[in-house]
This record gives sequence, structure tokens and C-alpha cells, in this order.
Amino acid sequence: MECIRLATFSMRTRFELVLVGEKGNHLRAAGEEALREITELEQLLSRFRLDSDVSRINRFGSHQPVRVDARTFWLLQKAKQLTQETQGAFDITVGTWWKKTSEAKALVGADKLLLDETTMTVRLAQEGVQLDLGGIGKGYALERAAKLLRDAGVENAFLHGGTSSVFAFGRDANGNAWRVAIAHPVNEETLATVTLDNCGLSVSHSVPRTPHATPTINPLTGEPVRQTLLAAVVLPSPTDAEAWSTALLVLGREGLTIFHQKHPEGWAVLVDDNGYTEAQFL
Repeated sequence: MECIRLATFSMRTRFELVLVGEKGNHLRAAGEEALREITELEQLLSRFRLDSDVSRINRFGSHQPVRVDARTFWLLQKAKQLTQETQGAFDITVGTWWKKTSEAKALVGADKLLLDETTMTVRLAQEGVQLDLGGIGKGYALERAAKLLRDAGVENAFLHGGTSSVFAFGRDANGNAWRVAIAHPVNEETLATVTLDNCGLSVSHSVPRTPHATPTINPLTGEPVRQTLLAAVVLPSPTDAEAWSTALLVLGREGLTIFHQKHPEGWAVLVDDNGYTEAQFL
């Protein structure tokens, strides 16, 4: 068995693929295609790129319909669904708060995002609404990349974006299941170890862990999240996992009950500033 490692820098973080199989050349070709997909998604989703779909929506969406790539449109639909699931604790219109205007609270909400599937266009209900897909983009990139790998016949893969978003399927080079340790946000000791087989893990921290990261903002108040230090989620979809780990940071302990109701197949762990730790092995 060969083990091929490939990496790229995208979405302000390092993405890495670890691919295991019999044919190294085939693995490398499939991996390079997957990395290209991640790069293309950054070009569509980054609010820091003037030519991205998201930037065009933010600039023009309150005045006219903005036609977007099908991948962007699907993610926006998914984001609206996740806002409903999380009772507003995850919301991509959270970008509105970055403007720090007095009207921001009235402009945040999934209802401000108007989608027309027939024309594949997006509108913003009011001027001032701003999208920020930073809380879901990496998970979606991993999901898309994993699909391309599987379509290419890759049977074993471990993918991560900055180590905070992970997806894996199959086995490692030794034939063992892929396992990931989650560190406690304060003492760095192992908080939990999870086995990933065809599922995604997302770990969110309220305090930025990298130089380019920004604090997690509560979309309901516009204030930085402080009480919850860490939330980690395992779900079949890495897109869902990333959104829910953000939502649990915002919701705290009561969010675990909501998560369990929506995703009885999932797993979550939460640490708050009172030393409270709870894991749900479901």
C-alpha cells in the first residue's frame, strides 16, 4: 500500500490530504483534482476576494439578483436550513455584524437571504446585509473534495482543513481506522479521541487559535462568544459538523439537547469557562 500526502493553502488555512491505496500515481492525480476543487471553492466563497460569488452578493445583492455558481447556491441553501436547525445560533448573515452599525441586529437573519433556484440567483432583502461563510466553508470544501476522491476510486483518505475540520473514510496505511485526538482548550491534554469512518469532525474555539482567525460572533447579539471555550461535533457531513460546532459555541450546554434532537446519530463534546465538560456519545 502506498501513502500519498498532498497539501495546499486555501481559505486562510492549510488543507492536507492523506491518501492510501495500491497505485500511487492514481492517488496523486485524484488528490490534485481534489485540491483544485478546494481552491475553486475559495475563489467562490471568500468574502476577502472581490471577484468571489460571496463578495458580489455582498456588494450588489441588495440592488439586483446575483447569479452564482451551482456550488455556491447549494451551500447557501444548506446554510439557510442549518440556521433553522440551530435556532439561529449559526447564521451566515453574521457578516453583517462586522460593519458594527446600529441597524445590524435588524439585518441579521436567514430570511434576509433570498434564493431563486430557477435562475440560480441570490438577493439580499435589505441593504447592509453581509454574508460570511467562514463558519461552514472549510467543511463544505472537505465534503466536495471527498466526493471527487471517491468518484475517482480512492478508497482510503484522511482530509483536514487547518486540523479543525476533518473528514475521513476507509483505513490508514496500517489498516487501522482513522483516529483523531481533541485537545482540551486550556491544558492541552487529550479531551477525547474519535474514530472517523465516512464522517466529519469539526472543532470550534471561542478564542482564535491561529493568527488569521477571528473570534466567533454570536449572530443573535453581535457579541464575541466567551462562555463556551470549545465545541466539537462528529456528523456524517463535514458541512453540517462545522456549522453545528459553531452553533454549540453560541448555545452552550442547552445546545446539546437541541443537537441531540436534530442529529441522534451524532456526537458532540463541549467545554465552558466554568470547567464544565460534557460529551454525548450517541
